Amino acid sequence: MSAVSVPPIEHQRETLTDAIEPRESRKRRGTHISGRSKLGATGFILPAYFFYAGFLLIPLLLTILLSFTSWNGVGYNSIQPNGVKNYIKLANDPVFLQALLHNGIFLATTVILKGILAFMLALALRRVFPGAAFFRAVFVIPSILSLIVVSLLLKFLVDPNNGLINPLLRSIGLGNLAGSWLGDPNRALPLLIGLDVWLGFGLFLFVFLAGMSALPGEVTEAAKVDGANSWQETWYVTTPLLAPTFRLVVLLGAIESLKVFATVYVATSGGPNHGTEVLASWAFFQAFTGNQVGYGSAIMSVLLVATLILAVFYVRANQKGNVQ
Repeated sequence: MSAVSVPPIEHQRETLTDAIEPRESRKRRGTHISGRSKLGATGFILPAYFFYAGFLLIPLLLTILLSFTSWNGVGYNSIQPNGVKNYIKLANDPVFLQALLHNGIFLATTVILKGILAFMLALALRRVFPGAAFFRAVFVIPSILSLIVVSLLLKFLVDPNNGLINPLLRSIGLGNLAGSWLGDPNRALPLLIGLDVWLGFGLFLFVFLAGMSALPGEVTEAAKVDGANSWQETWYVTTPLLAPTFRLVVLLGAIESLKVFATVYVATSGGPNHGTEVLASWAFFQAFTGNQVGYGSAIMSVLLVATLILAVFYVRANQKGNVQ
């Protein structure tokens, strides 16, 4: 009897293919596919790298290089190297030291106020209740407003002649508080700090909400089973677990306070009598009004170094937190 030829079933075909096709050939085919994938990914990433380098890395490098020169900003032929003279001048510049102090005040007050306000609101809004989504949207609105528009609105509201704040205070019997808000150094800086807190706490609110949503629910449930009330749960459970989130909020708030510029420049231009001057506004004045681009670049380089120091502290604190 003659044997009947039966076609191989599917798994047998795969076995035959594996036996026929050499292993090296299959490896080369896989490498070819992987290479094409990497090439495609590189094509998508390269434009972002070009923008990153063109709008961030190269300007930062040029700013550092210009800080060691004397240049009036008119014609590249007038650039003259002067070593570290600009940095020596910084140490003897009382306005620079005053601006540095104001940035420190901004950092200390806005980080604390934004953090506390955002954390308290996040504790309230993480619970499900009617209107929670509405309040979340309302609190984030200041963070998406134009800094220029808000600063101009502030100038209008507190204008001593045509503003709305002074007449309102007089109408409710608080006329003794009326005055020149942005013209008084004792009022202008706290007013700008309050404006910065109002503009920025919404972002931190959502950072805390995101951190709370990632907390393990079983830990909270265990605390409730052990008889912990809401205050104890917040203090002994939620707050320690949110330590990485607090570190992130402190870093973001510190960087924002160091680079504050638009609100100060539009509302007061650093006045009165440099009473609200910050590093960015003083650098802008020196570079584009005083025609001392090298000196203005030195001020911005100091600001860059301060930001990098904060970033290093954040990374080290995060590493210690992860080890613990």
